[in-house]
Amino acid sequence: MHQEMRITNLRPIADWVTIWKNLHAAPVSGSDTATWYKVTHDIIPKNVRLHRIKISPTDTCKDCGSKDTLGHRLTECGEGTTTRGRKESIFSRILRASAANIPDEWPVRRQFCLWPPQRHRAVLLVLVRCLTFRMNQPYNLTQEDLMDFMRRSKWKMYQPTIRS
Repeated sequence: MHQEMRITNLRPIADWVTIWKNLHAAPVSGSDTATWYKVTHDIIPKNVRLHRIKISPTDTCKDCGSKDTLGHRLTECGEGTTTRGRKESIFSRILRASAANIPDEWPVRRQFCLWPPQRHRAVLLVLVRCLTFRMNQPYNLTQEDLMDFMRRSKWKMYQPTIRS
């Protein structure tokens, strides 16, 4: 018997085939893909969920005291708002479009297909690297830290693989 995944039941209108294709098409490392998978499938241990299953004493963020949700972690806490603005300005340049036209759900559910394929991979790379930066780094990092992180990841991506 075929059983649907929990996330497809929670968000039935999402184009899951495209989201999963994008997950595997992103030119990033396995650890970045794993982080994106956890965020996409909403399995990051957030205090809202931990409090609901009685593991955490509170459902608030330990850093700022707001409700600890996935959206809060990605865009609101610490440097999240400036990270989001920086990411949107990068997308504006890649896509040659206004930042207002970029959907808010792209960081979590990437249900898009862009042409040409180089542009599609570039947007996926920026999304996944920003997501990895936000989820795996302390929240008190700055915009300069994000840009340094992006530069280092781009440099590593283009280094030749040494085989022995």
